[in-house]
Amino acid sequence: MTMVVVIANNEKKRKAIIKALENEGGSSIELSSLAELQAILKEVPVCGIILDLITSTKATAQEKLETNSLIQLYPNLKVKVIEDNLITLGNGMSMRKFVQDCQAFKPRTIRKSIRRDRHIAFLLSADSKFTVAEKVVTLNISDDGCFIYSTNDWRVGDRVWLHFIDNECVMSGIVCWWQPWGNNKKMPGIGIRFDVNEIK
Repeated sequence: MTMVVVIANNEKKRKAIIKALENEGGSSIELSSLAELQAILKEVPVCGIILDLITSTKATAQEKLETNSLIQLYPNLKVKVIEDNLITLGNGMSMRKFVQDCQAFKPRTIRKSIRRDRHIAFLLSADSKFTVAEKVVTLNISDDGCFIYSTNDWRVGDRVWLHFIDNECVMSGIVCWWQPWGNNKKMPGIGIRFDVNEIK
């Protein structure tokens, strides 16, 4: 099942978006505001997010801050509904293409622990002896894992080791997602899930 979160504060617009989504084979969870998104993503595995442009514009600065990075973790689409017409925003993006992207995406929830913006320097290696190590920095961190700025090539499922510069702590984890260098819309790097919860 291709489960997608549809966010629109106007019920008529929400129904128009859902109808277009269902016509392409998608299913939906309906939300009326960005404020509801985080709680849903913690509990329900989804494949993508559709956001009504007006709803996004009217959201508070805090709601935008709290949800922007979450939306980027999934295939996402911004739309505008004018009367009964649905307009998809973004070059070459259509509802059909969006649903295809969602079908290729493994449904998932987000971590339940709080993510904190922290810039911590450490060495990153694909082997426990640090034969070859990359100097990297975290952009954010939680009890479960972190996002690391890296321009190297990685694969989802790779095991990595982290040696923190300011102490002797060495940890291991698994690459959960990878954003390659060269996409100017997203920061290059990897999301890592720690094997043990040692980071506080």
